[in-house]
Amino acid sequence: MMIKLGGRRCLVVGGGDVAERKVTALLECGARVTVVSPELIDGLQQAALARQVWVLRRAFRPGDLDGMMLVFAATDDP
Repeated sequence: MMIKLGGRRCLVVGGGDVAERKVTALLECGARVTVVSPELIDGLQQAALARQVWVLRRAFRPGDLDGMMLVFAATDDP
């Protein structure tokens, strides 16, 4: 699958290692990344502090999908 993600809004649900890998790949594509998770590993916290990603420190809500081009579920919480 080929998708142009430059400037597009993408969502990563989760705050662990898998989420960090997804965020890194999306940023390399030029995506505008939002992360939703009550907890973040250090790498994601640093990306948030550097304003590379927008973070919502809470549980996922269905409305988080609104306006997103691509979404990754990167959590073990069903």
